[in-house]
Amino acid sequence: MTNDNSKESFIIAIPIYDGVDYMDIAAPREIFGWLSKDPTFEKEVKIYYVGGKQPFFTTINGVKIAVEATFNDPCVQKPNLIWVPGGDAAVLAAIIADKNSPFINYVTFAGSQAEWVCSVCEGAVLLARTGLLNGHTITTHWAFVNCFGKYPEVKVAKGHNRYVKSGNRVTGGGISSGLDEALYLVELIAGKESAISVQRTLQYYPKPPVHSTIPEAGACPVFNLVTRK
Repeated sequence: MTNDNSKESFIIAIPIYDGVDYMDIAAPREIFGWLSKDPTFEKEVKIYYVGGKQPFFTTINGVKIAVEATFNDPCVQKPNLIWVPGGDAAVLAAIIADKNSPFINYVTFAGSQAEWVCSVCEGAVLLARTGLLNGHTITTHWAFVNCFGKYPEVKVAKGHNRYVKSGNRVTGGGISSGLDEALYLVELIAGKESAISVQRTLQYYPKPPVHSTIPEAGACPVFNLVTRK
């Protein structure tokens, strides 16, 4: 029997910032956290919220969470999977406008080392800013599908997909899509049976009490906030 202490690590880095959407970071943490308990998965899953030097960050709805690794920590320089979340549009605009953004610099470097490069919601706009989505087809939150005119090498899929795989890039739609996307990644990483096991543990068989249609997107909510100097 394999000793857990001898397992190779599977590192998941979730870079964060003040104003990040809570579900964008909680959904993958929940899904991947259950993969870490799967005895058939031969690697030890380690998940880190990665940020600057501040000890805590605050989500868009006011939840304060500890930073588990900094952008410079060796343990998150070559993650197996990097997951870029969305958040407050004004915060995204500030990150994008900052030519020396520590967040963008980290995602660019760590993403270039990762086996899987992922985003959810408008995190795809941040990921596009790094160039790591060039040549790929992606999805994002419906309200942000018009944010990629500045990134002509990034193609937005039609149809508001819950997630889209393009090579080793996996992008998710708006907020709750991260649940489906992360579960899909468990299937890619560990196999269908592991994904089914996680689904059953979470009792993830959604049947929402209301039904509606996705509206048409207007102007990009991010770039009209970017300060032009």
